[in-house]
Amino acid sequence: MADLMSSLPRGDKGPMSDARRKAESLPDAPGVYLFKDHRGRVIYVGKAASLRKRVASYFHSRDEENPRLAGLRANIADLDFIVTANEAEALLLEANLIKRFHPDYNIDFRDDKSYPYMVIRTGDAYPRVMFARGRRRPDAVYYGPFAHAGAVRETIETLRKVFPFRACRGREPGKPTGGPCLDYHIRLCCGPCTGRVSVEEYGRIIQGVRRFMEGDHRSILEDLERRMREEASRQEFELAARTRDRILALRRILERQQAHSLKEGDQDVFALAAGDLDACVTVFYVRGGKILGKQDFFSTPPAGSGEADVLAAFLPQFYAQATHIPREILLSHELPESERALLEEWLSDKGGRKTRLIVPRKGEKRSLVEKVSRNARMSLEVQLAKQAGDLGWISRAVQGIKDGLELSRVPYRIECYDISNLGPLDAVGSMVVFEGGIPLRRDFRRFRIRGTEGRNDVAMMEELLDRRFSRLAVTGEEAGGEAGKSRVRLDSFHKKPDLVVVDGGIPQLGAVIRALARHGIKDVEAAALAKRLEEVHLPGRGQPVVLPRDSEALHLLQRIRDEAHRYALEYHRQQRERRTRRSFLDEVPGIGPRRKQRLLRHYGSLARIAEASREELAGLSFLDRRTAENLYRALHPSEED
Repeated sequence: MADLMSSLPRGDKGPMSDARRKAESLPDAPGVYLFKDHRGRVIYVGKAASLRKRVASYFHSRDEENPRLAGLRANIADLDFIVTANEAEALLLEANLIKRFHPDYNIDFRDDKSYPYMVIRTGDAYPRVMFARGRRRPDAVYYGPFAHAGAVRETIETLRKVFPFRACRGREPGKPTGGPCLDYHIRLCCGPCTGRVSVEEYGRIIQGVRRFMEGDHRSILEDLERRMREEASRQEFELAARTRDRILALRRILERQQAHSLKEGDQDVFALAAGDLDACVTVFYVRGGKILGKQDFFSTPPAGSGEADVLAAFLPQFYAQATHIPREILLSHELPESERALLEEWLSDKGGRKTRLIVPRKGEKRSLVEKVSRNARMSLEVQLAKQAGDLGWISRAVQGIKDGLELSRVPYRIECYDISNLGPLDAVGSMVVFEGGIPLRRDFRRFRIRGTEGRNDVAMMEELLDRRFSRLAVTGEEAGGEAGKSRVRLDSFHKKPDLVVVDGGIPQLGAVIRALARHGIKDVEAAALAKRLEEVHLPGRGQPVVLPRDSEALHLLQRIRDEAHRYALEYHRQQRERRTRRSFLDEVPGIGPRRKQRLLRHYGSLARIAEASREELAGLSFLDRRTAENLYRALHPSEED
């Protein structure tokens, strides 16, 4: 990418005029532009064939009837840009930046989890067939995506009954203790660890798996049926019965895929269902003419977004991380011609073959799109009904917290804090935020404890709260000035909570009270939720409040407290693993900061490095043979030469 990130010097006539001047100085080149608000937060990401012309249109256009554009224009305070080699590259970059920043004025879809795939690790002498998510490895063949993880695992287990490939996890077959495992004795594995199966014989088993997953069903079934007849004619009835069971297993896989069948090969089929505020895009994965799975994606598009806009925004986000792009992509709505042409060009280049976006009008393909549309409408209805039910429960729980704790007002914004300190090092804290009883994840924060020695949880909590409250801005009512009145939106550290909850008892509650008093913060109520008896300690109360065990208020407080604990513990583990990883590699002769960084980038974790063979480490371009040998010996100290 020919990228050029710019953050030009600001002028002195106000944010809007400053952004306008920057727009006039942008290059006449393809790229991506990022609008920011007065706090520097990215609020919109867009792509353009010409950055100068596209960005200038926002400042010259007078389309005030579109509330989305009017709201965006009113909040623009600054802009950045990235120049790309072409418009197709800008499309991919736009999708990645939307996923990174989640801007308010972009159409952003929930369901960020990576898709499940079945993977064959071709780089092994005896390849493994595995479940995988995440980044794609160059030494593997991927099949999918599947609708859910269970579908992948079920397919692998069924295929093992037909193609007895190994299930052991290491690069080499067999148990660490030596000898074949139970799978070998019950004929679910051909036993390459026994030495009785050559690499070529095992390769033919894996080739059968690949042929089946790539749609060669008929010839495989014909081969198995011919083998079963030959075994029966030789009166090898036990073998014939086993082959018959394999045929039945394959047919069960195929029967699960018969929900719909097209004469042609692979398609992804997308349909959009939109409500007043929410939208759902449903995708069916069709492989080899069979539906392999379905997935739903939900979004709350900005006001004024049309259905074609929503679908056009979704496709780049979906395919940015995809490992398989079919030749045909069927859609429920027509896209603008310019968007469709750009997407086809980008998808064709990414997939390495011509890809078409089609809105079918009749025939089998049209009926399939209609089926996906019905699924999208039903999924949206279920989601809306679920939200309505959840919000009803949550609103009662928030009101129950006010009544049960006798607070002065309904605690709309609740902040909860926790400390994770399992040892003398890597002590961390967490801040989680719930607004209206719903987690506001963009306001979650993590803290590394810096100024407290030993395992003093109360002192650590006080340090964390001091750092948080020192950045709490004074609101307009407290300041009584024009600066306060002009504040439109407040970020996570400048929003005042209604209720602060800490995990612990009276000592932790004291830490909150002292921190609030030290920073002169008023009108913020505090509570400590003790785990053992789930008692709530409040300032000035001699006895803790005990909420009914089955009350919705207690359930919500527990959920908030548990989320803070989980968030802190997750960060603590990350820090501990990072320190352990650093300290181990630092002790290996010949490995400095650059080699350590390249090793971790190449393998992803210390455990993956430990799986590498001596030959594999010696083959890395950034390690010399002596350093590779030092690393291997450090990872396998008990192994003899």
